[in-house]
Amino acid sequence: MLAPRLETVKIRGCWSLKRLPAVPLPPAAGHLPNVDCEKELWDSLEWDGEEADHHPSHYKTTHSAYYKKTLLRASVLR
Repeated sequence: MLAPRLETVKIRGCWSLKRLPAVPLPPAAGHLPNVDCEKELWDSLEWDGEEADHHPSHYKTTHSAYYKKTLLRASVLR
């Protein structure tokens, strides 16, 4: 699927998603579409490549605000 005017995509918990629509460069609106999703989902997406206008560099990603590394519960300074 080709989506030349795509602006924003918000994805939550859709772990079976494999692909996003192709976005040609330069985008029609002059900016990259924003994709807000979990980092694990972004890392598992499949891409056709630069020749098919389907590449991760054609998107600007923001990962969920609740996605954080697990921190130690105890003090490291002892």
